[in-house]
Amino acid sequence: MHILKKTGLTISAVTLTACMSTQPPVLTKQSNDVYQFNEKASFALNVANMTRKTAGLSDVDLPENAQFKSNNLLVGAEYALAFLTDGLVDLAGSMGAQSKADKAFNWKPMLVFLGDLDENNLDASALNVIESGLKATFDNIEGTEYVGITRSNNARDSNNFMYFYKGGALCNAETRKLYIYTSPEPHPSFVDYDPAVFNGSCASAVKIEVNGKVNFNGEVKDVVTMTILNGYEGFDSIAVATAGFSLVPKEYRVWGSGIKYTVPAPYVVHDNTMYLFSTSNTSYKLNNAVR
Repeated sequence: MHILKKTGLTISAVTLTACMSTQPPVLTKQSNDVYQFNEKASFALNVANMTRKTAGLSDVDLPENAQFKSNNLLVGAEYALAFLTDGLVDLAGSMGAQSKADKAFNWKPMLVFLGDLDENNLDASALNVIESGLKATFDNIEGTEYVGITRSNNARDSNNFMYFYKGGALCNAETRKLYIYTSPEPHPSFVDYDPAVFNGSCASAVKIEVNGKVNFNGEVKDVVTMTILNGYEGFDSIAVATAGFSLVPKEYRVWGSGIKYTVPAPYVVHDNTMYLFSTSNTSYKLNNAVR
């Protein structure tokens, strides 16, 4: 009985892998639902909820305690429930759900931008929102400029894009390892990498997603998130300079890495103001000058 179960799992996993596309990723909208801000929740919690990409956050008296982290027992229980509910046929999917649940609780820092997307040209339209937001963000950082973005050549990668910036205290050869690709062959990971443009920059692998809509200040907008998966050095400066929203967990790291980045409490930045997850909707005005 156990042998049959293991065999079935192996076949399911192989079949699942074989069906996955190896084509470059294309952005699609995950939902058309419109998130409505909850007047009883803090601004920070509303922003987190509109992304549909976080779990474990709540408004509390002490913002330092606002983020609940998943643990092995919780994720294991969720996996067990999925197994009992879906059965052996969907066991590979249940394993994916386990990983998804764990990542939802251990979410990464992200930049969030709102826009009006062209439904007939969603991919290019969403990228335009991201690039416009990034350019405006780096205009707020003295001496550092946004360089561009390049697309992964494999839809199975955890990141679907990588973005680049250079210059200033945030990105220089004395403090950072700059991204350099010198081979005459096309880049093995990106479909549109131009060495003349991107070499000598700092870079972060990111996951860009179109998550749904939000009613913000009386206008319905599309929500486009860019989750930062690595290259966290200096991200705190980028977060406070955002031209849209930034959402930062209390702690984060590259998956599998022993280096952990921590802040006193999870926070949101928007319009030059930092918001905390608190029952009193605590916020702090930031320095208006170019950083």
